[in-house]
Amino acid sequence: ADRRLEGNPFLLPGITQAVSRIYKALLSGEKIGIYGDFDVDGITATATLAEGLSWLGTKAIPYIPDRVNEGHGLSLPAVEKLREQRVSLVITVDCGITDLAVAKQTREMGIDMIITDHHIPSASLPQAIAVIDPKRKDSQYPCSDLAGVGTAFKLLQALLYKDNREKQLTELLDLVALGTVADMVPLIGENRYLVKEGLKVLNNTHRIGLQEMIKLARLETGKLDAESISWLLGPRLNAASRMDDASASYQLLTTHSTEEAYLLAAWLEEKNAERQKLTNEVLSKAKERLTYRAYPPLLIEGDENYPVGVIGLVAGKLVDEFHKPAIILNLGSELCRGSCRSIPEFNIVASLEECHDLLRSFGGHPMA
Repeated sequence: ADRRLEGNPFLLPGITQAVSRIYKALLSGEKIGIYGDFDVDGITATATLAEGLSWLGTKAIPYIPDRVNEGHGLSLPAVEKLREQRVSLVITVDCGITDLAVAKQTREMGIDMIITDHHIPSASLPQAIAVIDPKRKDSQYPCSDLAGVGTAFKLLQALLYKDNREKQLTELLDLVALGTVADMVPLIGENRYLVKEGLKVLNNTHRIGLQEMIKLARLETGKLDAESISWLLGPRLNAASRMDDASASYQLLTTHSTEEAYLLAAWLEEKNAERQKLTNEVLSKAKERLTYRAYPPLLIEGDENYPVGVIGLVAGKLVDEFHKPAIILNLGSELCRGSCRSIPEFNIVASLEECHDLLRSFGGHPMA
């Protein structure tokens, strides 16, 4: 892979402000919180940043929200939990770009925030010390399609660029490859480079949790490719948040205990099997109901019994089968929560933007 595909991290907007604020926190011994997301991209981004900051002598406090009770993005109660642990600087990974209200309230609470994200920004940016997103309109960064973990990795590159820690940074590329492939960003340019190099590290990973998971998934170290992540490793890491709590996947990536590594990998194996069964049940129910509606150009289906953890997967399978955008909803008495998947010809986020007055919150990518 060609090193020239690597973008200069200092071309990302907000990165200089972020680096100086983080060093200020490190020098004065402030507590730093990392606010992640519960999918593979968010979990690997959290682990990447936490590990990198530990080399600089700080033990950051990771916070991964709960899919069912909190959903994607920033929530004020979560920020308050971090404040209770005396955190004075919060760095988001893979989230925060559209959470304008919570960012403002965080600032009012006296907590500084650095946002790193790769989702599409709203018309205005959140109030924060720095907002790093390769999709910002004013970004000069050559690869606008970095995943959340890719963006977190670039922040670390910027933090360590004077330190000559290339070798240490390379050790994190197994996490970068996992998050980048699982988040289905285009594998071109720098993403392709990061995944190619990351697969070399993954095939020789020192992470005992991943070693156990690879064994249980009946994969062979040395033969892992992008498909192994898409079809086998990614879904297992995602199964934690879909069926229960994402912190198990974070633990798996970061544990140093052989016993814990085995127990977590076995638990994820079981949760993944449950997730497959549940997805198929919801999919056949949704398809059965949609038959009565003579398949409109957009497929939309909801039920109070559709679990939030699998609605996105079901929407994705409907798109694959019918090549039409699909929205699957979990219907609540006060609030409905949905997952959308789309086709290249239809930008689903732009459509949600048009009816934003009906929505409590939304965000994502043109196709999800």
